[in-house]
Parts: sequence; structure tokens; C-alpha cells
Amino acid sequence: MPYSLEEFHDRLRDLCPDDGGDSGNDRSEASAHQAEQACALAGRLGLLIERPNSWGHFRGNETEGLQSGTEHIVEMSDHRDRVAKITIPPGFGLTAAVVERSAVNLRNDPALPSTRACVELVKATPLEYLQRWIAANDVFEDDVRLESVVRWEGGDVSFGISQPQYHGDPAPDREIDWYFKSAGWKAVGDPSSPAGHQLFYNYAFQVLAVDALPRNCFLNEDLLLPFDVILCRPDERMEQFLGLYPGS
Repeated sequence: MPYSLEEFHDRLRDLCPDDGGDSGNDRSEASAHQAEQACALAGRLGLLIERPNSWGHFRGNETEGLQSGTEHIVEMSDHRDRVAKITIPPGFGLTAAVVERSAVNLRNDPALPSTRACVELVKATPLEYLQRWIAANDVFEDDVRLESVVRWEGGDVSFGISQPQYHGDPAPDREIDWYFKSAGWKAVGDPSSPAGHQLFYNYAFQVLAVDALPRNCFLNEDLLLPFDVILCRPDERMEQFLGLYPGS
């Protein structure tokens, strides 16, 4: 039976009060700790599935007929109105973060900074993954449900979710832009992207959409359906980098 995303998130957060969303080792350690606690919580709630084989074995031998994406293995069916998704470990989908990368210094000028900040998609923690789908249910009126927590032989952990099965064609960029702006989102420029990668921020829900792209939004009879957009709640560093609250 599916379980409330909000309640599972809140109970998991209470079990991991000191886990932040930092990058690097802190992020990896937080994700591993949250995954361990998620398994313990799922066990108490009857949501834990213990798989006798490894994720690698499943991926190599049991995914015939399933679709593989960047974040999930997906099961679709013409006979059901819902899609089943399972996260690909070691991450729990993706989220956006401001990270530091080495800066190219062709002139070897010591006055130039050695690093540059940029927005990148990184592996999400379990709490960030749950927050993403809670936000999708809130802002897109989606119906994403937590179905299971899977622990694979060897220690990898996945979340199993289900979502309504949407049909349509990939929406053109102009339709996506119109949809978000008309729904109260503000277009936000990414200063780290030479191409001016478009982001959208919803001030009412304090949610950032980082990949509102045609592959994640279907158009069906003039109705735009965002179904796999990555949503996140910006931390203070992200807010400042994107200038979401000028003067604050």
C-alpha cells in the first residue's frame, strides 16, 4: 500500500536532524545516513522490500521491457493508469546545487580566481527526493505516491514511487515558458550558463524548477503536463547565487 510522502518525509527528517544538503563528502554521508534510516522506518511501516540480489544483477538481468532514464527505471503499461518508478542508486534522483569548479586560466594570471561557482545537477539525498515529489504534488497537482523502499543485496537502496501515466507529445519550449509564467513562476537566469539556461522560481511555494524541458513536459490537447521536472527548495547559497531575493 502506498504511504504518504509528507508523513514519511517528516518522520525521516526527525530521524536525521543533523543532515544538511551540502556538496562533497557531507552530501554523500548525509545520503547514506538517510538511506539507512529510511530502510529502518520503512521496515516499521511495512514498506521495506529486501531484494536477494544486487542492483547490478537487477539492472543487467531483470529490466527487459522497462525503460531506463537518468534517475529511474520506469515500468509503463497500456493496461494501467499509473507508472512505477524506482530510483537508480547510489543517488535518489537529482537535485540542483551551487558547486565550485576549477576555473580555466589561460593567461596564468594569479589575480584571477582559481574556481568558479555554477549550478549543476547532483545526486539528491533521500530527503531531497521526497521534497521534490511533495512539491510536484503541491504545485502541479500531481499524484505521486511512495510505494516502497528497496534494499538490495550489498547495501544499495532505492525508493519506489508511482505516478499517473501521462500521454502526449514533448511540449515546445515556448509552450513551457508560457505555462510557467502564466502559472505565477518567474523566469530566472542562470549566471553560470553561457547559453542562459532557463530556470523558474515559484515565490508562493518557494520552489525552483531546474529542468523544465520538452522531455519532462507533455502537451496533450493544449494542456501542458509537467511530469518529471526536477523541483527543489533553494538553500541560502542558491538564493544568493541566482539573486532570488535582491537586497536581502
